[in-house]
Amino acid sequence: MPFAELHGNQIYYEVTGDGPETIVFSHGAFLDHTLWQPVVDLLSGEYRCITWDARGHGMSECNGPFDYYDLAADAVGLLDLVGAPNAVFVGMSQGGWISQRAALASPDRVRGLGLVGTSLPLLSEQETAGFTQLSQGWLGMGPVGPIADAIYGIQFSDVPFDGSRYRAAWQGKPPSAWSEVWATILTKRDDITDRARDITCPVIVVHGTVDAAFTVDSARAMAEAFPNNRGVTIVEGAPHAVALTHPHEVADALRSLGKSL
Repeated sequence: MPFAELHGNQIYYEVTGDGPETIVFSHGAFLDHTLWQPVVDLLSGEYRCITWDARGHGMSECNGPFDYYDLAADAVGLLDLVGAPNAVFVGMSQGGWISQRAALASPDRVRGLGLVGTSLPLLSEQETAGFTQLSQGWLGMGPVGPIADAIYGIQFSDVPFDGSRYRAAWQGKPPSAWSEVWATILTKRDDITDRARDITCPVIVVHGTVDAAFTVDSARAMAEAFPNNRGVTIVEGAPHAVALTHPHEVADALRSLGKSL
């Protein structure tokens, strides 16, 4: 299995395809690199696709506290590992937060952004309170029962998709193994809304109409915050984890971004 030693952690990653352009795919919180497999299957004949497990997810280590700039540095480190000077950074939810910060911290390495089912501003007080309650249940009792149901519902809404493998992965680790992941979600994300204008690479946004985490209106507003906004793709009937349920629509949007670079 391919692992990279990045900033004190063993990070699992995969490289698929050998196209002239590279895409780095970053997954959402509580998911892993397999989120992107259906999209990679569609794009690997045209692009070199890098998928990876963020710290504390999947098969990657988490040896201490981290923030989203740390994860962005991990993602850029994967480019160094494969010898790619730059790439399009694509991220779903948390992965979008990682990709945005990669564009701010390493603009010369980010040719474009694909922001999928994600957001720009911080969580509201109400959202933070809700997630804090979920985190307390998760870390105290484990991701079981209504706690697991709530997180699963955020990811997949009522869309007929079998994401049970992710529920099993949550429960395959002791609850405490997720403590740093929760801490980062709740307390480690800085507000970069006023810095969005500094991200000058082309940006596309993809969002599902039944996303239970962020609204379509918020996705449109996010797109407008970037000076090189190349449009918003709204996917009818798609949940937060749109890459799993509607990979063709996501792949087509990413192809359109690639053609514009």
